[in-house]
Parts: sequence; C-alpha cells; structure tokens
Amino acid sequence: MEFAAAWTYQNGTPGPLMAAGAADRALRPGLTVAICTYQRPASLSRLVDSLAAQERTPDALIVVDASANSATEDVLKAHACLPRVAGAVVYIRVIESMRGLPKQRNLCVRYVDTDLTAFLDDDVVLLPGCLAEMERQHRLLGNQVVGVGAVIEGDAAPTRLWMLRLILRMVPSLEPGRYYRSGMSTPWRFQDIEDDVVPVDWLPGGAAAWRTEIVQRLGFRTAFSGYAQGEDLEFSLRARRYGALYAVGGARLLHLHEPSGRPDSFARGYMAIRNRYQIHRIGVPDRTWKDVAWFIYAWTVDTVLLGRHLIRPSGGLQVAMEVSGRVRAAYDLLRGHS
Repeated sequence: MEFAAAWTYQNGTPGPLMAAGAADRALRPGLTVAICTYQRPASLSRLVDSLAAQERTPDALIVVDASANSATEDVLKAHACLPRVAGAVVYIRVIESMRGLPKQRNLCVRYVDTDLTAFLDDDVVLLPGCLAEMERQHRLLGNQVVGVGAVIEGDAAPTRLWMLRLILRMVPSLEPGRYYRSGMSTPWRFQDIEDDVVPVDWLPGGAAAWRTEIVQRLGFRTAFSGYAQGEDLEFSLRARRYGALYAVGGARLLHLHEPSGRPDSFARGYMAIRNRYQIHRIGVPDRTWKDVAWFIYAWTVDTVLLGRHLIRPSGGLQVAMEVSGRVRAAYDLLRGHS
C-alpha cells in the first residue's frame, strides 16, 4: 500500500514502518490509542500533551493523517512528549484515495496488536485517569462488553430543542445514549453519569475503547466517506450485536470543537439525511413501513425546526445551505439514489 509518509518511534529510536500483521494474529493484552486526523496539527499536539499526562499511557499510539501537507507530521515528530506518550508510535500519512474517517480507522486497526483499541478525535483533551478508567471497566466487565465510551464534559440538562422533539414525539423519551426507531439518537449529556457505568445503544466515535477483535471483524463502513457523519452510530449498532456498550462516568474528556477539517453546510445537511437513512435501513431490526413513516416524520419536522434559524440576521445563509442539503438528500433517496 502506498503512503505519502510512514514511520515508527520506539524506545527512543525512529524507524521505518513495518508491514501490518496478519488479520488472524494473536492480540496481546494492552491498549492502543488510534487517532485519525486531517489538517489539525495544533489540535493533535494538544491531545498528545494530554495523553502523555495520563497515569496510564497507551501501549501504542497510531496516527493516520489525511492532511495534504506535512504540517501535522512535523509537529508530531518535534513534540517533546513523543518519547513518553506511548510504548510505540506509528505515524502514517495517506494519499488522497485513502482519505476519509472510516478508511483511516480501518487502516489503524491493521497495525493494532493489543486486545483493546481506543479511538480518539484529534480535538479532544483527556482529563486525568480517562484511559485507565476505560481500560479498567473493560477488564472488569469482560467479554460481556464490546465497547465503552468516555463522557464528554458539558451541560447535562436537555435543551429546549430536545424538549420540543420529545413533545412532538420525534423521540419517545430523552433517556441518554439511545437510538430510536424514528432514526434519532439521544445525546449522552442529558444525564450526569458521574462515576456510574450506564448501558447505552451507541458510543461516540471520538471517545470510545473497543475490543480490537470486534473492530477487525466488522470494520468501519467505507460507504460513509469523507467526514462520515453518523459512522460512530452505525458501527455501534452493528457492534452491540456481539455485546454490551457502556458509558463510563469515571472516564472524562473535553471536546474542543475544531472548526477546520469539517464539511460545508450543504454537505453536512446532505449527510444528516442520507447517512441517517442508511443507518435506519441497516440498524433497525425488523424494520416496517411504520418505522419508515416515523423516520420521515421525525426528520421532516427536524428540518422545519432547523429552518427557524433563517429569521436570524446572522447565520441565515449557512442554515439555508444546510436545509438545502437535507432537501437534496431526500430528493435523491426518493429517486432511489441511496
């Protein structure tokens, strides 16, 4: 496989990237952190700082970079924490045909040799004890669990928008971390999980630790290309067939949303409908016409609610583009272009 750049750093020594291990190789006990990044050198550097400060640093760190230049690579190579951030560091910068979150994550897993893999977004910051607590809960729960997620710090109260969605029956409840047959998933933040371990239907893609064998078996769906909105939900719904998913209240991190490397408003709106429909089609067991009707109702109303922002003096153009993206996705789905 051709890479734009690839190297390793282990025991204080840089070296060339070795070939990926066989798919059926034995996995050793341990924890690998996998980070997929795109044009965010400063964010990645900040995340590496927080990784190096963890009481339990990862056994390996794998970074798959889709950037068009070497800025992120240069920052990582020069990072003062590189010698102590992990037992081994693997860096790969992919060519254009390999860009996209699912493709990058699938590539990461090919180089993992530990039984647990934690996927982190490049714009998060781990709070003390985060990695250790995710691993501890995995070991404690054993084979009954396939994945656990860290809790993103934030407001635990439901917003007015979510209260309105509940009133309009777009969702049957605001229980956190659930996926409903309307095709809507409730955020985790509606409950202060504290130190509890709470069962959920989905894990956030940028703050979750999975059993590596499950990720290698299932893979991330590459039909969700590029930014791949909703890929974490889609993967979670497939993975939970093999075991439980839990939110770990004792594992905390900050999500410092980085504006760069994100799709424009039209693309975001298009993915909101197109990807959610694909998830609904695949992820809802025994799906009936009533489920499809509920999906259409929920997302039509949600788009109308989004349109209320058009009356605001600022941001109206971005909202109009997002609504246009949703309408275009619905049109394409009706024409059979899924």
